[in-house]
Amino acid sequence: MGKGDTYRRVDKKKFDENFDRIFKKRGSMSSKNDFLEQHQDSINQGWSCYCNEINSTRHKYGLDSKVFTPNDKERFAIAYIESKLI
Repeated sequence: MGKGDTYRRVDKKKFDENFDRIFKKRGSMSSKNDFLEQHQDSINQGWSCYCNEINSTRHKYGLDSKVFTPNDKERFAIAYIESKLI
């Protein structure tokens, strides 16, 4: 008898809440995604200012410019959204 043969107990209410949160049917992720869509222009503008400020500060201290990745922009967008929603 393998592990797949035994029944695993599931908290149905918690499972449904997490399922809906993940797939945008309701919950905080949905409100963040809606906010992101509505404010994409201001997020892009903030991102541009952020990148320019970081690189000008690095240049001021004689450091190489930072190459920003899509992951950096995603973290910036999440922080931006959280600061506006709270």
